[in-house]
Amino acid sequence: MSKNKLCTVIVLSLMWIVLREEITLLTVATGIVISSGCVYFCHRFLPWPKSAPIRPLRLIAYLFFLLWQVFVGGLLAIHVVLTDAHVEIVEVKTKITNMFLRTILVNSITFVPGSVSLDLQDDTITVLWLQRKKVGAQNIGNADELLKGKLERMLIKVQK
Repeated sequence: MSKNKLCTVIVLSLMWIVLREEITLLTVATGIVISSGCVYFCHRFLPWPKSAPIRPLRLIAYLFFLLWQVFVGGLLAIHVVLTDAHVEIVEVKTKITNMFLRTILVNSITFVPGSVSLDLQDDTITVLWLQRKKVGAQNIGNADELLKGKLERMLIKVQK
């Protein structure tokens, strides 16, 4: 089994354990068997394009970073909603070349409160964005940094 397949089995097994909400030998064994079966059938029967290799430990670190960004984004979204909220649809470009990591970025933008990703076309992400009304047009120019800046920089480090 390749390193990527093994990492996938481990991540899927961990997700299984979290969803089952118990750590028993049966739960762990079931998670490993089901995850292995899913990985086997996906790689055997689905057309997978060759993807660029990633650094699994940095991806795990990214998950913790994302949780922190969700917490901070939630506090900022509360402040914006309580003061003066305005909604804009903006397009931002990403420098990430790996489609898997682009998808993670798009989902991460949606996961952080105050923004919802609407579309991903090549390197352009369309985002529905909650912002302060007072700042207005000057924030639109800053949308790249405010919406995806830190998240994108962390994901670029995940690529090998």
